[in-house]
Amino acid sequence: MIEANSIQSLIKQNQSALFKELDEEIENENVTDIEWDGYQLWITDLTKGCYVSDKKLTESYVENMAIRLANIMRVPFNRAYPVLEANTDELRISIWHESRCGKKSVTIRKIPRRLRFAHETLVETGYAPEELVNLIENCVLGHCNCVIGGQPHAGKTELLKYMSTWIPANEKVGVYEDNQEIHYRMINPGKKCAEFYVDDKFSYSQIIKAGLRHNIDWLLLSESRGPEVVDLLNSLSTGAYCMTTMHLDQVESLPDRMYNMLGESNVSERFMNSIYQYIDLGIVVECDKNEHRKITQVGFFSRENGINTCTIIYDNGTFTRKSPPKQIQDKFNKYGITEIYEKTYI
Repeated sequence: MIEANSIQSLIKQNQSALFKELDEEIENENVTDIEWDGYQLWITDLTKGCYVSDKKLTESYVENMAIRLANIMRVPFNRAYPVLEANTDELRISIWHESRCGKKSVTIRKIPRRLRFAHETLVETGYAPEELVNLIENCVLGHCNCVIGGQPHAGKTELLKYMSTWIPANEKVGVYEDNQEIHYRMINPGKKCAEFYVDDKFSYSQIIKAGLRHNIDWLLLSESRGPEVVDLLNSLSTGAYCMTTMHLDQVESLPDRMYNMLGESNVSERFMNSIYQYIDLGIVVECDKNEHRKITQVGFFSRENGINTCTIIYDNGTFTRKSPPKQIQDKFNKYGITEIYEKTYI
């Protein structure tokens, strides 16, 4: 198997041939997903929603794309190995063999190397009211540990990328990913950063532990989805901070979701207490059929006097006007943030 960087370079070199029938969609910055099911070409566009294109891909083109990609990656693609996957720093590609789905099926997820969000656009597009945007920015400045939840394609990583711009420049960020999506160094030029790549030779758990010896202040995990959450919480117990994403429907479900990630790991019940102790902020984002994204729920976690609490402060477009727990308010006070719903200028 050749190295991931070499694969990415080869795919880029052959991009015009690989995507010659999809060039328009690849170049369109509003397009987030390109899906060919063997019969129709489905396009997901931030301005148009998800729709069927008039364009039809030829069978010879789809066949040649799969052969070229398999040759670049030096992997088999046939009945015995029916799934072909490849990644670059801008594209995530998946092709299924016709033996499993009738005709070859292709999915291409585009990964922008830029910020799609800004303070003003979040407010103007209805993603969140300005008070809530201010609060989320202040949570980063207040060094709150944050989990962004939502269903696939809800835009969790895009929000994480925006929030990362509020991390102080002199605090070292460790970015941990198996597929490059956050692009922290590119969207935060000049800031202190180390980007780590995870694969089958070096797992998330290993890299989180190694980060502690690399003077990492902030851990950015593109997605938490397994037993590595134990190592994440252990890192937070040492004083590090984090942002990560996960599949989640409600903020209140976050502790149970993290506990379920452990699988059959032999972890004591104190793990649940650690979640409330070290995770501060939970955010749930949603995307409707028209590709309109918005924050639907925000809440704080705390553990005080042996009691675990989840305080929802924003729910389906309405502020509950509940006060943040003392544990959270202390963080704001430490960093001089007195008006949590007002913009802090840095």
